[in-house]
Amino acid sequence: MNLPAAVLLDLDGTLVDSEPLWSTAAADHARLHGCSWSAVDAAGIAGLPAPAVAALLHQRGVPLAAERIAELLHEEVGLGLALELPWRAGALDLLTLLRWSEVPSALVSTSRRGLAELVAHATPAGTLRALVSADDVRRLAPHPEAYLVAADALGVDPARCLVVEDSASGVAAALAAGTLVFAVDPTLDLPQRLSAHPRLVRVDGLVPVVELLSSLLARG
Repeated sequence: MNLPAAVLLDLDGTLVDSEPLWSTAAADHARLHGCSWSAVDAAGIAGLPAPAVAALLHQRGVPLAAERIAELLHEEVGLGLALELPWRAGALDLLTLLRWSEVPSALVSTSRRGLAELVAHATPAGTLRALVSADDVRRLAPHPEAYLVAADALGVDPARCLVVEDSASGVAAALAAGTLVFAVDPTLDLPQRLSAHPRLVRVDGLVPVVELLSSLLARG
């Protein structure tokens, strides 16, 4: 494996353990309106964009437009992230390595730009050269648009990009964009067409990503 020309980093669940915030926000809105919401529901929304979660809550009986539910979810999660950013193990080491090595990187998120900027502003200065949020694309994962836009913003062929992802929809989007993908959640259940893809590498967390990139840099 050669050193990638650019690294595209998923936000929710990959760099930052924000999934519990999304899960809590969704459960809060369901309970507030007396709608059913179980642990199975909480697990099922992992990796889903806010509009999809909002649509599910609306279907369950939350008496608000899905667009308004999505706004409220973003507000609640934003408050949680503003209090403390729950970095994943190895996230800051990965960001520091990318900054030191001058490998171009971009942050890609299915969240709105305000949330993505909260995280972007907390990264080492000069690390991220682009940010692509839900506000910057028309189609969210599993559509590849966000990763294609991120690669274009860095001026790099998607085939020479490494994507770091944790969700099935994100992995599908990144593979559809033609990138190499590191899936960092070893428990992730992927359909056969994705799990057997030749451009997918499964690792356990971000630390192996840091170690591999460090070894590639050392080889020059």
